[in-house]
Amino acid sequence: MKKLVALLFLFFTLLPALVWASPPVPFSGKVAIGGVNYFGQAKFAFAIQDKNGAVHWRNGATANEAINVNVANGRYVVLLGGQGMNPLPASLFANHDELYVKVSFDNNDGQGLRHLAPDQRITAVPYALSSKMADSVKPSSITTAQLNEQILKYLKPEITLAPQAPGLIFGGQTITLNSRAEGKFLTYQWHKNGQPIAGATQDRYVIQSVNGSLHEGNYTLVVSNDFGSVTTQATSLVVDGTPTRHTVASINMEMIFCPPGTFTMGSPVSESGRGTDETQHQVTLTNGFYLGKYEVTQAQYETVIGSNPSSPQGNNRPVERVNWHEAQAFCDQLNSIEQTAGRLPAGWKYALPTEAQWEYACRAGTTTAYSWGNAIGPNDANWNHGNDANTTMEVGQFSANPWGFYDMHGNVWEWVGDWKANYPGGAQTNPEGPASGSSRVRRGGSWSHDGTYLRSAKRSHVNPSYRNDNLGFRVGFQAVQQDTAN
Repeated sequence: MKKLVALLFLFFTLLPALVWASPPVPFSGKVAIGGVNYFGQAKFAFAIQDKNGAVHWRNGATANEAINVNVANGRYVVLLGGQGMNPLPASLFANHDELYVKVSFDNNDGQGLRHLAPDQRITAVPYALSSKMADSVKPSSITTAQLNEQILKYLKPEITLAPQAPGLIFGGQTITLNSRAEGKFLTYQWHKNGQPIAGATQDRYVIQSVNGSLHEGNYTLVVSNDFGSVTTQATSLVVDGTPTRHTVASINMEMIFCPPGTFTMGSPVSESGRGTDETQHQVTLTNGFYLGKYEVTQAQYETVIGSNPSSPQGNNRPVERVNWHEAQAFCDQLNSIEQTAGRLPAGWKYALPTEAQWEYACRAGTTTAYSWGNAIGPNDANWNHGNDANTTMEVGQFSANPWGFYDMHGNVWEWVGDWKANYPGGAQTNPEGPASGSSRVRRGGSWSHDGTYLRSAKRSHVNPSYRNDNLGFRVGFQAVQQDTAN
């Protein structure tokens, strides 16, 4: 009965909007400050503009008129044209086929509204929005498909935060798995190794009396309602006492543990943009390792090295214009600092990840071209798509991959530890670098490259002395004798 009432409410709420104006458009975004997801209420101002920057709608009478919006874990959802905003003109989408949302943000820190870049293109276009149709639409002309399209925007389940991954590695007596979901009338069911767990029907699942023989396995959560279902990424519990997180105290660098595992490295021949040196082959990492949650920032680099070669500069932007030798020197100096402070465990070191480690962490259990799927959009990463920032951005501005790593795709290329070597059955040439015998590998693509360069399998090699404003690095932490793969 509740569902029927809700559907009727939505019908009579949306129907007048479809007749007299464009219905409100659901819009979601993310806010992070210094790489930390924002929580709490903030002021937002929204505008819709064309590709040339001309404004065709804004939420209030002026550019500085803002509305209050609640933000949870960095995410917010609003209805453009609803929630007390100016209504969207009925002719807006009919007259302009390429529109972007400009968002300004104020968290009451005294700095006022500032632009959250880049502007996001509107991809969800409502039905029947041309001015000619708006005056003539009658209730009988609204089809079930059109109504469902609007309702689904409100009710279809969406997972916004998967259970902690890559492995919930723990000690102690209890462990809690939880997941955030959006939608209406949701039901939850936890699964272990694909089988439902009796009684585990809440968004949180607490495991009692931790025991490896009982609880090792892959855990997933299925969230459902009448409009569909969605399943989280699998979380593999590993009961060996290894912490899932590690922080480098001297520079406040967060690291995530990647457990041992086997994955398929490279790309299928059908993958768009594939290089001839991406032959698929199975790789087993017999030992776990830690990897930086974010790319090394300019502030972190300057703390360790004493200088910052980057341009433009910004504490939370990734450091760039660093060659491979300088990235190595950073790791060496970091080891020295942490060892002097008595914080470097015996037999462990900070080092650039290997290619296998990097791709393992980037894929995070996925087999698609990117860690989110097979297609790339402007909201997925910082890359050259024509309406982008055209420079580096502060780390952590886009969604993390399923294991919690940020900016594995785009922002800056990342040095890895390997010399250039061919996968089985392939070779590669690169106009930016010399012969492979004197080349070091970089991964991940950058802000200045098109989307195919950001694929999980994409490989590029350059001279180890090469530096560029699109090239940085990420640091790993591992046992000295445990950095091999087979």
